[in-house]
Amino acid sequence: MSEAQTATEAAPAVEALSTALNETRRILTLEANQRRAVIKPLEQALKALKDPHSNAMALYEAGQALVAPAGFSLPDGAEASFAELRELADAHLSELEFTFARDLRAKFAENGITLEGDPAALVADLFVIRPDLRRRVVDINFSRQPVTDKKIKLDTAQVFNAYERAWRDICERNTDYGQLLEDLYAVYERLLKLNGKQIGWRANVVDMYRELILVRQPAAFRKTPSKNSFKDYHKTHFAYDMLQVRRLNHLAYNDLRLNFGTATIETTGDTARAMFLATGANGGQFIKDLYFSKE
Repeated sequence: MSEAQTATEAAPAVEALSTALNETRRILTLEANQRRAVIKPLEQALKALKDPHSNAMALYEAGQALVAPAGFSLPDGAEASFAELRELADAHLSELEFTFARDLRAKFAENGITLEGDPAALVADLFVIRPDLRRRVVDINFSRQPVTDKKIKLDTAQVFNAYERAWRDICERNTDYGQLLEDLYAVYERLLKLNGKQIGWRANVVDMYRELILVRQPAAFRKTPSKNSFKDYHKTHFAYDMLQVRRLNHLAYNDLRLNFGTATIETTGDTARAMFLATGANGGQFIKDLYFSKE
């Protein structure tokens, strides 16, 4: 038998052996990867446990990552240890939240501002400040809307600076509330005509807000619409203006009065049909309609 014939006859066996070895390697590689996926956060946890308080966030991240991959068996008692680790991390994070809130109160106090509330939801006038140690960020909201698209880090100076910018941007605008009421009525009148309705008809607040954005555009945008000439009117600005017209009782336009229709349970939270309008930092209502009626 020639060498060529021998090689030809042996080819199927070689191919089968290669397939078998490849499958063994695949299984072992999968197992190795699964082990590494557990060992890496274990090492992180062991390192963080040397100083659990200072390393609370690293401890939390390790605890969240310690999940056995599907089909992978952990040693006896591992799941219980992981649960204990998560509880320990949460306890130390609560301590850090208290410490951060204390330092943040001190930073605001330096500037004459008193922060109220608990460490998880601090209140500065109309703004709610929520430190989130798990995400390593701080959220600042007004009327349940974020005041910035930028990430605010867990740094007291950065938080205070973000608050100051938000206050100036939202609360220190030079708003002519008489003109605002006139613009709102122009929007309302247009919707009345489009829908064949009379004064007193309830117009959807979301529709009113969208139309109001267009009405408030500068002449340059109306002449040549473009991104550069567009003037935004953020929801936080609208919410603050609606708060102010109610606070100042600036609701009259000619012989008409602006009214707010609260949302029903079915529409509460539906951003296409209702909008939350603040009456304070933690107070407010979901509003479904705006409408004018005769005084």
